[in-house]
Amino acid sequence: MTSEVSIYRHFGDLAQFAIVCAHDPFGSEPHHVFGRMCIRAGDKVLGDFDEPACMLNVTASHLQAILERIPQMDGAIFQGQSDALAWDIIDNALYLDDDRSTEEIVADSKRFFRYDFLTNGGESFDNSKSFIVRDGDSVRLLFKTGDDDALESMNVEVGTFCAVVRGFLDWIDQGGN
Repeated sequence: MTSEVSIYRHFGDLAQFAIVCAHDPFGSEPHHVFGRMCIRAGDKVLGDFDEPACMLNVTASHLQAILERIPQMDGAIFQGQSDALAWDIIDNALYLDDDRSTEEIVADSKRFFRYDFLTNGGESFDNSKSFIVRDGDSVRLLFKTGDDDALESMNVEVGTFCAVVRGFLDWIDQGGN
């Protein structure tokens, strides 16, 4: 992360789970925050911190929606499932082009959309696909950063995840200051 930016911040513990961001202040409207961001857990990174001038409010709205969906995440379907199997269940339901009827596709979309994480969640995440599953008191973030990249995961306690996301959302609400 050698990019020059005006205001660098991170929320959470970089070794465990953190949102890393920077505000690239432009002459923009007061509550539009442009900058860079990624999510880290030790050496695992989701997002492209070097992607400049991303509108971080887009990602913030995705993260706010995820906070609201966490209580409705039925973890039973993924309990005891490997990362790869959980990934396949969600990815196939949401993105597989197969012979399901329109009704089946709509039903799968309604059931599994809550597990979509930051796929299309802002420019920093354009080259990735990610899902979130709840396993009791923790969440697993499952992600791939390219078509052929290996599946990676981050495990974090629900309370920690929510606190880190809220810290980021508060920072966005304050205009990135």
